[in-house]
Amino acid sequence: MTWMFKNLPKALLTLFLCSLLVGIGLAVTNMAVLRAAGENVVIGRLNGARVGQEFPAMKAAWESIAKKKAELEEELNAKAAGKDEAERTSLLEQYNKQYNDYARSVLEPAQKSLEDAIAAVAKEKGVTVVIDDSVVHLGGIDITEDVLKKGGAK
Repeated sequence: MTWMFKNLPKALLTLFLCSLLVGIGLAVTNMAVLRAAGENVVIGRLNGARVGQEFPAMKAAWESIAKKKAELEEELNAKAAGKDEAERTSLLEQYNKQYNDYARSVLEPAQKSLEDAIAAVAKEKGVTVVIDDSVVHLGGIDITEDVLKKGGAK
């Protein structure tokens, strides 16, 4: 039964990265609007993958999710023992929902904290647009370290 849980952290990480990419798209749109309005555009770049793993709130969230996953897997395996396929499938659906709800409840405030840190650092540095550094080939102000420090990383 544990095989169903194996891909969930990857799915959540993919969701986080997709959210970051949507943010990049919004940043590019914002850049175009600022240019059209005649305002100076200052681009900041951020290593989104690193920040997603090392930002203290995100790191704590992922650790908490991993612990909860292990607890749920153990509980699911104990309850599923001796059950027929339909009952195991039903239990698995219940546990997947519990896991997803828990992960969402833990990740949402961590992501909000990360977004707040990014916005604060951008404001401090005079950055008007923040883009993931995977799409920046040249230039931009790297704010990765400052965002990590703002979140309490050492």
